[in-house]
Amino acid sequence: MDTVFDKMNMQTKKKIQQSFLSLLKGKEFTKISIKDITDSACINRGTFYLHYLDKYDLLEKVEEELLEGLRLHIASIDSKYKVEMVKQLQVAGFSMEVFRYIEMHVDQFIVLLSKNNTSGFHLRLKKFFVEQFEENYQTTEMSSIDPTIPTDYLSAFAASAILGLIEQWLSHTHRETPEEVAVLYLKILNFIKSV
Repeated sequence: MDTVFDKMNMQTKKKIQQSFLSLLKGKEFTKISIKDITDSACINRGTFYLHYLDKYDLLEKVEEELLEGLRLHIASIDSKYKVEMVKQLQVAGFSMEVFRYIEMHVDQFIVLLSKNNTSGFHLRLKKFFVEQFEENYQTTEMSSIDPTIPTDYLSAFAASAILGLIEQWLSHTHRETPEEVAVLYLKILNFIKSV
């Protein structure tokens, strides 16, 4: 059971992270100082250092929490449902869940994938998707996939495709719903298959 102290700690961390992400919207990561973060969060430096080693640690923790949340969101999809999606190449359901999670955390994804963030979140997200696709390929019968295609190439292609679509989707001010983007993703894959 969380104590009052635990709740206060969580609130402070959240405040620091929100202030940091807000700063990152308008300023390059390299130009953000601890003073900028603490002033924005209305805390002192000591409080910041109780929670994070430095701004790099803060950025890493923000990225890790976001990716862990995405991993848990995907893991919560019924495994039987996932197996059927993969067997039938119905990636729309998988991608719809990805897009739903991103929509729930849209501001964080926009900031972390922006040019102001030079941490390589783009590469971490791609690696995450590669691992997700490889895990799905290993845990299901992939009889409908050409066995001459190495899974690492297939995973890299699939990860790049969904990441490219995510970036394009986030660049629009009037974004489609996660369901619409998932359908679009499937249409694009079907178009590629027909070429």
